[in-house]
Amino acid sequence: MTSPTDHDLPLLNATPPGLYRHYKGGWYEVIDTVRCSETLQGMTLYRALYGEGLKTGGQWVRPAAMFAEHGRFDGTAQPRFAPHDPARVPLGDLATAHALIAHLRGRARRERQLQLDTALRPPPPEPTACCGRGCNGCVWEGFYEALHHWRVDALALLG
Repeated sequence: MTSPTDHDLPLLNATPPGLYRHYKGGWYEVIDTVRCSETLQGMTLYRALYGEGLKTGGQWVRPAAMFAEHGRFDGTAQPRFAPHDPARVPLGDLATAHALIAHLRGRARRERQLQLDTALRPPPPEPTACCGRGCNGCVWEGFYEALHHWRVDALALLG
């Protein structure tokens, strides 16, 4: 049996690598678009940037057409997964902070073969002491500001 040549293959509609948010709120990192060896269908290779995905780094595939799908989800016309620029993601909740850190660390490993925490510095530590009263100058405000500066430096390093 002969294998198909590149010009015999169906068009591969690639999902651009990057940071994405699912319409239900979860953060994901698209790593690449690959082709199924059985169907030749384009598959988006990604990992979840929350829960077990942060701990294990497990990778998943989904048909690229489904990943790029727009439709009515939760009664609103929207994309299933929306791309987000890591330089502009608002930092104001811990889930987003964790996703951004994981995404930038992953990019550094894949694109530059770097351990970002060594090549740059680790991201700021999460606060451990907060009274929960929403004070001006809350430790969380300082954390998100420090994380913003780490993000700027990490993105500069990644070019």
